[in-house]
Amino acid sequence: MAKKTTDKALKKLKKAVGRLEEQNERLTETLERACEEQAAALREIRALLEERHAARETTRDEPARDRSPDGGSTERPEVPEVARRRAEELGVDLSGV
Repeated sequence: MAKKTTDKALKKLKKAVGRLEEQNERLTETLERACEEQAAALREIRALLEERHAARETTRDEPARDRSPDGGSTERPEVPEVARRRAEELGVDLSGV
């Protein structure tokens, strides 16, 4: 009788371990996808920052008469369409840029 009980308990444990392994695999796949998506988002943010930096560098090269007293440009730099769309996706307000 004890052997049957032990075998039954062992069978239940094996089944539980199998379910946990499957769950672990699904979680691992989800984390990998999330990491890939995050890496893609970070690459896109870096590209946007580089575009913004390049725009500011271009602004610095303009003649001094086009600058406000605080050193900034009196004209707003044009935001590339891809940057505008991504900012909207992220909920970022570009009106202050």
